Amino acid sequence: MTVSALSAPAQAAASPIFIGVYPTKSKCVDVGQQYVREGFSSYGCLPVYIGATRHELWIR
Repeated sequence: MTVSALSAPAQAAASPIFIGVYPTKSKCVDVGQQYVREGFSSYGCLPVYIGATRHELWIR
């Protein structure tokens, strides 16, 4: 008996994961790059509001 399934990889299908808020974009990028080195596919640093210095880190 052969079992086959067509599905996206689990990480690609997963929703973004909120990690936290960082005081500067550079700190957010540093932490995001660490998550990518640990095996996540991507990260994003979004300002908390327009013109903000604090940034939210999201990974996928």
